[in-house]
Amino acid sequence: MSNEKLKELISKKYSGDAFGYEVKDIVSNKKEDSKSSSLSIENMDLDKALSKDEEKKLLEIEKEYNESLAYVKDLVSPAFMKIMPDKIKINNVFAKTYFVYAYPNYLEWNWLSPVINWDTKFDMSMYIYPIDSAFIQKYLKKRLVQLNSERSINADKWLVNDPAIDAQIQDVEELRAKLTRWMEKYFHFSLYITVYAETEEKLNKIWKDIETMLSGRNVLQKQAYLRMEQAFVSTGPFARDELGVYRNISTGWLSTTFPFTSSTLSHDDGILYWVNTHNNSLIIYDRFKSENANMCVFAKSWGWKSFTVKLEILRSLMMGIDVIVIDPENEYKALVDTVWGSYLDVSLNSSERINPFDLPLWLKDKDMKKWDLLREAITNLIWLMSLMLGKLSAKEESLIEKALITTYSLKWVSFENDDMEHREVPVMQDFFDVIETMDWAWDLAIRLEKYTTWIYAGIFNQRTNISLKEWLQVFSVRDLGDNLRPIAMYNILNHIWNKVRSENKKRILVIDEAWNIMQHEDSAKFLFGLVKRARKYNLWVTTITQDVEDFIASPQGKPIVTNSSIQILLKQSPASIDAIQNIFKLTEQEKYILLNSAVWQWLFFAWMEHVAIQVLASYYETEIVSTNPNR
Repeated sequence: MSNEKLKELISKKYSGDAFGYEVKDIVSNKKEDSKSSSLSIENMDLDKALSKDEEKKLLEIEKEYNESLAYVKDLVSPAFMKIMPDKIKINNVFAKTYFVYAYPNYLEWNWLSPVINWDTKFDMSMYIYPIDSAFIQKYLKKRLVQLNSERSINADKWLVNDPAIDAQIQDVEELRAKLTRWMEKYFHFSLYITVYAETEEKLNKIWKDIETMLSGRNVLQKQAYLRMEQAFVSTGPFARDELGVYRNISTGWLSTTFPFTSSTLSHDDGILYWVNTHNNSLIIYDRFKSENANMCVFAKSWGWKSFTVKLEILRSLMMGIDVIVIDPENEYKALVDTVWGSYLDVSLNSSERINPFDLPLWLKDKDMKKWDLLREAITNLIWLMSLMLGKLSAKEESLIEKALITTYSLKWVSFENDDMEHREVPVMQDFFDVIETMDWAWDLAIRLEKYTTWIYAGIFNQRTNISLKEWLQVFSVRDLGDNLRPIAMYNILNHIWNKVRSENKKRILVIDEAWNIMQHEDSAKFLFGLVKRARKYNLWVTTITQDVEDFIASPQGKPIVTNSSIQILLKQSPASIDAIQNIFKLTEQEKYILLNSAVWQWLFFAWMEHVAIQVLASYYETEIVSTNPNR
């Protein structure tokens, strides 16, 4: 083998990893010890003659590579391919390609939607070639001279003025002005469509359908007669335009051909959610433009629930939307570290504390009195006490209400006091001291004591030392026991609710593993009230759970779902699919999707629209939001 051939092989970087070889093992270094059998390519002198053993080894590698390459081609290639003047036959499937050659003067937005949503198999390719502005300006100037000359000649001949010439002159002058001001650019644009069918009759019927759809918008097309091979390659995944049929088009017209649009769940702005599996269009959706944008996410364990929501969070943050998360399993830590958010560990050993006795901020609404703040705080605290102390009787609720009013009044916070904004609020110890002195309340005092002087004293018996300011705040309750977690989640929700109402700002509240709250009636009532009232303060709530039946079984579970216009159903287990089908009125096809689809394929419901979707995440997004412990 010549040195030139060796240089060619090395320049092609024939890596032998797939065959058990390395390139550096091609040549033996005779000067090294006999045990060493490799030579670095960088140090190899190609001008020296190769030995027979070296040449033989190189030929073996070349043969191995070519055989493997041929095997891959054979694997993906069809059995045969017959090229005819007006079509191609691939195995038992017929294919025909059409190109668009003319467009009207006006194209409406999303005019390709009927083709994109076409319920048949086809491939579409678009090729866009930018044109230098100086070149197109020179061409337009020449074209304008021609049109003006033609109009002058007609005037000299006393012919009737041709309105088509006037329209062309106006279009050219407008385009020149926009190009000069850099308002527009010019492009060559090619649009090819290849359709497939099992029979020639069906292929011709599909051709008639596409001709009807495009001709109705004055978009003219032809079949690539005698050039079917080049046309077929042009619509393949090769990025090769071998057909070369294009039309000059400006930026404005080019924008109307954007293919990833659909009338189903698509807004002009918003964030990219997922891909519509029916037509591969992008679902670009803005929750804040909906009348009710609360969301429920249901899936079995390891169903990509958190992955889905974290992907939405990451993209919402880029739109300037604040996000607050209650994290029961420490799954959002990597996301917080990436976007420089705040991670608040709510546990017995943590330094972050939330005082349950904090007053809501005054909303300054016309119909709201300042003493309403105290009334609402006492109501929420009675619900909290029912979680901390167990089920309360009517008598115990009355005693707690009196004790709460007394506790606040000792800090000069009462219904008669108008100045509440700068008053010091009590803590749990102050409330315990009042309960301890009341008649008939000794049982309540005993049950409450563990939250003031024993092992649970720190978490609920200190003043608030956190603030909701960062754009992403995550409250972790992973290190709390099962008995404390619902109480802490309720306390966190109450704190968040008090804060978000004081400022009208776009926010999303994510409650992961919401079944923790739904298993207690009082906390479930609070969550339901928050979901109903959040819209007034530009807050949308996302609830995530894997125990769908337990969630719905709660008296507040189904109302929360009905007050959430967006639902995402991920892969479900056969044991719960019948209950889910009954709740969401699923069709048999939708039921099949939830049982048999891959973990990244789901159902997305928004109002009356039901769409099968597939997650679309970049490599870096996946690295940030993935919850796979083996990554």
